[in-house]
Amino acid sequence: MTELQQEATSLDALAEIERQVLWLSTAIVHHANRVRPNPGGLKVGGHQASSASMVSIMTSLWFRHLRADDRVSVKPHASPVLHAINYLLGELDESYLPTLRAFGGLQSYPSRVKDPDPVDYSTGSVGIGATAPVWGAVARRYLSNRFTADGPAAAGRQGSTAVPGRQYSLLGDAELDEGAVWEAIVDPGVAELGEIVWVVDVNRQSLDRVVPLMTADRLRGMFSAAGWQVITLKYGRLLEDLFTRPGGEALRHRIDAMPNPEYQRLLRCHPDELRQRLPGGDESLARLAGDLDAAELARAIRNLGGHDLSSLDEAYGAIDNSAPTIILAYTIKGYGLAVEGHPQNHSALLTEAQLGELAAQLGTDPGEPWRRPAPDSAAGELCAQTARRLRRPAPPRLAPPAVPRSTPNSAPKTRGW
Repeated sequence: MTELQQEATSLDALAEIERQVLWLSTAIVHHANRVRPNPGGLKVGGHQASSASMVSIMTSLWFRHLRADDRVSVKPHASPVLHAINYLLGELDESYLPTLRAFGGLQSYPSRVKDPDPVDYSTGSVGIGATAPVWGAVARRYLSNRFTADGPAAAGRQGSTAVPGRQYSLLGDAELDEGAVWEAIVDPGVAELGEIVWVVDVNRQSLDRVVPLMTADRLRGMFSAAGWQVITLKYGRLLEDLFTRPGGEALRHRIDAMPNPEYQRLLRCHPDELRQRLPGGDESLARLAGDLDAAELARAIRNLGGHDLSSLDEAYGAIDNSAPTIILAYTIKGYGLAVEGHPQNHSALLTEAQLGELAAQLGTDPGEPWRRPAPDSAAGELCAQTARRLRRPAPPRLAPPAVPRSTPNSAPKTRGW
């Protein structure tokens, strides 16, 4: 098998795991709300759309690039994706998958203390997921500086390999509105932490609306001015290929100039309507759209970089450890689900019928919702390889100090008041 064939096989296995993660993260929320007994009838919660936009980003990171010394904070509403990945890696027992937001079960946000599977950072409050790994990097450098054989000279160098592991923050774009985030960014000391990597899920949606302004250009300028490496991951390989065809530059310009609400409406168009509305009066773009069949045109408008495994692979590989890095990964909220791109999909739940359609689309059996890839399949072997690569030594368990029977009163004696 040639190197090119091996890479194609590897990406096929990764795509199979991506489909598994999308299904599992969606089914975890579905079972909590529609399958588990609920005498009170209240909505249990969970965020299928917010999870779906992160599936490709997290699949590529865990199964291709993450190392045992790395640490990751996951955006709060993507906790089902983290649990799905931990399950595929053998770090979470199947019995927990139907227990989201149940007493003693999986937490609604990643929790180091309460979740039964590995969580590097608790990220319940918005903004903490961005800044906590910064403090984690500072603490790790402090320990490496003073308690390793390399000593201060090696550990203090910018981008030094003596500081083990990267610190990843996986964030929603709305999370960048938090003040604590910008306090960290403008701190001059942060610009020296080359192990910091932020990956922003740029899905252009907030809690209950489509964000009307396009802020990515402004973000690029602000992070660059603060000394960060900025990687913009806007388009996938299908769109990049279309850009090279006649009418391709018109297509690029049309999408770049399109307001966010208009793009979101195109996502929900029937392919015939999409063919009419996409050109925006440009004849060359109309001819390009006319040359594509309906399915390819629909795939093209959705082919953003944050859902393209090859593009994600390239972006992660381009990280330069000499400075902190931010990857602006364009995505679609609810990608792959019936509610994708809808402005009110934040807390939306798939119906039973929609879940069945998703299962058919992904090649999954709803009757066996927690089935893993076969161990002897390419996807199963990739899961096993990843689990071995990410395995960490168990931390030593130290006995708690003995509690003294009494403590001396060391307060000075005084007279009166």
